[in-house]
Amino acid sequence: KKIESKGRGLTDGDGTLTALAFRPIYVSDQSLFGGHFLLHSIIPLLTITADVTAQTPSGPISIEGQDGGLAAVYFGAGMAWHTPTWHWLTVLDVITPTGNYDPNKPVNTGNNAFVIEPVVAVTGLFQSGVEVSAKFMYSYHTKNRDFIEAGTGLKGYQTGQAVHMDYMVNYAFMKDLKLGVTGWIWRGLEDDEIGGQKRADTKDREFAIGPAVRYQSGRFGLVGKYVMPISAENRIEANQLWVDLVY
Repeated sequence: KKIESKGRGLTDGDGTLTALAFRPIYVSDQSLFGGHFLLHSIIPLLTITADVTAQTPSGPISIEGQDGGLAAVYFGAGMAWHTPTWHWLTVLDVITPTGNYDPNKPVNTGNNAFVIEPVVAVTGLFQSGVEVSAKFMYSYHTKNRDFIEAGTGLKGYQTGQAVHMDYMVNYAFMKDLKLGVTGWIWRGLEDDEIGGQKRADTKDREFAIGPAVRYQSGRFGLVGKYVMPISAENRIEANQLWVDLVY
């Protein structure tokens, strides 16, 4: 996949990532403050391969490797509210550094840092068959204290804070079949830090869009999405295929 980057870091190359993620969700039957309490977790298993070029202070270097196993596990708690048309939820997610991380390895399934992520999501289900959904997130990353930058030996990497939104708009062409578009908008708010120093031109941004289909049969749902980057800076440009099985 094409890589768009300024200055140091990944500048060229490609790779693949395959994930199998389990997402248990519990929603209380009891009403609280007009809504319902919920708990959820995301447990991803990843396989990653990469063959890339990175720019370092001493010049470009080639990085090739692969890794697999448990990645960052999500834990979240929040509240959901429902009306006949509108459905809201607010959740505080904590993304944990459960994946393996070795600073001497070129590729890792883990980031070795926590991410604190407040979430607000809303869905509108209209009698016309139109569905509009948006999920707003703010991501705060803690420091990966084991990171060592090639060429300088600087230790510690902290990804800059970011705001991002997932969106979906679809229409029920049949009772159980919806077709539409989906994607996300990502905007970094500050540069990353390496060794406690801000690294210029590391703010990231991305806009991605693609087709989506949803088929619902009773309690079973099948969702397919193919999302493509339209523009990106300091992010890996990757075409992504998602298949969700929901009960």
